[in-house]
Amino acid sequence: MARTFAIALALLALAHGLRFGTFTASGADSYGYVSQADLWLKGTLVIDQPLHDDFSWRSANWTLTPLGYRPGDVGGTMVPIYAPGLPLLMAAFKAVGGETAVYLVVPLLGALAVWLTYCLGLRFGDSHVAVLASAALLVSPIFLTRLVWPMSDVPAMAWWLTAIVLAIEPSPARAALAGAAAAAAILTRPNLFPLAFLLAVLILMRTAGARPRVWRVAVFTLAMLPGPIAVAVINNHLYGSPFASGYGTVDTIYAARNLVTNLVRYPTWLVESTPFILLAFAAPFLLRRAGRPVPSRLSLFALIFFAGVLALYLWYTPYDDPEFLRFLLPAYPLMLAAAAAAFGVLAPAAPRQRTTACAAVALLLAVWGVWQGREAFLTRGYEARYRAAARMAATLPENALFLSNLHSGSLRYYAHRLTLRFEWLEPDVYVAALEQLRKSGRPLFVVLDESERGAFRARYAPVADLSWLDAPPTLIAARRVFFYQIWPPADDRARLLPLVQKKD
Repeated sequence: MARTFAIALALLALAHGLRFGTFTASGADSYGYVSQADLWLKGTLVIDQPLHDDFSWRSANWTLTPLGYRPGDVGGTMVPIYAPGLPLLMAAFKAVGGETAVYLVVPLLGALAVWLTYCLGLRFGDSHVAVLASAALLVSPIFLTRLVWPMSDVPAMAWWLTAIVLAIEPSPARAALAGAAAAAAILTRPNLFPLAFLLAVLILMRTAGARPRVWRVAVFTLAMLPGPIAVAVINNHLYGSPFASGYGTVDTIYAARNLVTNLVRYPTWLVESTPFILLAFAAPFLLRRAGRPVPSRLSLFALIFFAGVLALYLWYTPYDDPEFLRFLLPAYPLMLAAAAAAFGVLAPAAPRQRTTACAAVALLLAVWGVWQGREAFLTRGYEARYRAAARMAATLPENALFLSNLHSGSLRYYAHRLTLRFEWLEPDVYVAALEQLRKSGRPLFVVLDESERGAFRARYAPVADLSWLDAPPTLIAARRVFFYQIWPPADDRARLLPLVQKKD
């Protein structure tokens, strides 16, 4: 019965990801991962910038580069900034199942994570503990919200969880498979590479005899090494150094001044999002007192693994959005299994009462999690505006340029139009840049999401006349994306009227 429940929970995770998934290459991350999958299928990660030699304002090459990309080391090119693990898997799915298949990766890995959390829970306690742990993961607000995005958060968690489940019972074959899963995790989220050392410690903990320990750790290490080696080779090819990444060098991403901010934010977000997880901190003591030494040691490892994940983000660039709790997702299955095991010690021993208690907690967690993660059920409709805006852009002249930011990638992906990213267009060069764009003879449109209009006005109003922002937009897509025709001027617009009259 417990196994049936666990399978049902995994299928619920899959259904949630399929029903409410965005299925859209939108914004920065989603577009970055999905478009990079196409590059892997084409056999190159370096893209030519066709207008590189046409414009000369400061940071023009950055302005011509959409979200999710950066200028390449070779002039006139751009390269992706995201790690290759998820795009490679998406490329494999797309090669077999077509465009829609890339969006199946995250829901499938999410379902796998729910099932493996049940398997992990069986190492911490009985079937009640295992089912409660998998249910707790499924209804965790951050898991619900990340399961609908084609991003690397859930895949990174699933690969580390796979490695952990395999490492708990480390036969030579399972140690090799754990290493392969760790390699996939590192390809997906390279900055978590140090967690592989904790997996080696887990294998040492779970292996009897000095010689078998050394052998199995060696097998794990050999199977894991292709991951960081591949990352180093790709980084060197794209960014000029094995130790650089698309986000920059280590000293630009990590700083000591970030420590206090992140040390406050991440634990606060964790408690506010999933208070049940606090039981994990009592698990080693409760399980040891209950005479369960093996689960007690595993729960202690869960705390160490959580501390490792947290430590890798304490010096990281700070963010003020609780959605960045997603960085801690790799530690969630272990922590929730430990929390469920702690509750299992406190719950009644009688089977019927124990089932009732666990079911009540699971129901309470579900109500709390669905309410806290309710945004997950609205994301698909909200993200649909990216495709709507691209359909509209596709009706405009093929040589048109689109000054945008949030839509700089999706307009390229779906409408096959060239975009400029105003995030890199500094106010002091705005007027000169527009003059160069005018001289290029290409029609120019500014495309602003409803959340960007105020920021655009504040950025450029001190240096240019933005009275056109007060006029009705030339086009409106999905009631949230506004197209403003900047060039040709008003007396030349007649030739574009058949193209721009249609409203979405």
